Amino acid sequence: MNSENDTRRRLIVSVTSGLCNRLWVLACALRLADRSGRQVEALWLPRTGRVGLAYEGDEASAFADFFRRQVDGLASVSAVTDPPILDEHAVGLDFGDVHTLTLALQAGRTPEITPALAAKATGPRILDMADPAIAAADDVWINLSTMPVGGPDDGMERFAVYPSALGMNRKDPYLESLSAYARRIQPRPAEQQIVDELVASMRRAPGGGRLVGIHVRATDLKQRSAVDRDARVADIIHQMTCTPGQAARIFLASDSEEWLTDFVQTSLRPQARAGITTYDNPVKFENSTAGSRAAIVDLYTLAACDLICGTAGSSFSSFAWLVSDAQFLIHS
Repeated sequence: MNSENDTRRRLIVSVTSGLCNRLWVLACALRLADRSGRQVEALWLPRTGRVGLAYEGDEASAFADFFRRQVDGLASVSAVTDPPILDEHAVGLDFGDVHTLTLALQAGRTPEITPALAAKATGPRILDMADPAIAAADDVWINLSTMPVGGPDDGMERFAVYPSALGMNRKDPYLESLSAYARRIQPRPAEQQIVDELVASMRRAPGGGRLVGIHVRATDLKQRSAVDRDARVADIIHQMTCTPGQAARIFLASDSEEWLTDFVQTSLRPQARAGITTYDNPVKFENSTAGSRAAIVDLYTLAACDLICGTAGSSFSSFAWLVSDAQFLIHS
């Protein structure tokens, strides 16, 4: 068996789907690799944009289009346009059929989703790095499209679950551990500067209240509760901005320009509107590299807030919380 310091020992992870699904998987891979003395090699699907849909035209992206190149524990990121082919001796999690499904949906094909595939796609991703066969292998694969992964060797009780309970959520020991690895992935300096300027402008706003980041996933994610989302979000904003003694500044983000415009115009009182900040960049709604890059400004501005209110089951909402020290309230 090779030593833990042998640079040939790799944890190879394929990332597809939407931006924050990729970030969850990368963070989990960094954590698992660190715990097993490996380096992560990431396979990046370069033509996936907002909500996991294919880019228009021939545009492609790279990891460096969005994030700083140097990430501790990440040895390399390479582009792939087809499902990775696993070596016959590879061990790990082979979700190649899920990866194939992702590519087929992006290409406009409607593949047959069998009950077995549906169960596999939604089930826990459990990789026990302490298993002798896995520990002895030079190459370990995490070949899948989305969701966190983890292993039972560290006493994890829950696997592959984004925080989804309505109300206040708290990080369990696993998420606290994962948070340290998620923070290794940092936006490029250009986007970080925009985030810093937005946060500074809100901190300087009259009243000196806390910053509350609210994210509403309004495009492809089916609402997971019977809560009236618009009424609930409006109530949170009104409590934070219109109640005597409250002087919060609200950072409001969404993947839907239509929802954002309609909500602000029809659901909020004038006093509440005065306390709202948004990143007003129309390109962030485009299904493009530039659109994903602009969405990162929303993501890390949310993470800089003192309280994050997010959408149940949204990897965007929950990843912003993962890289922050904020409290996390799921509104609907």
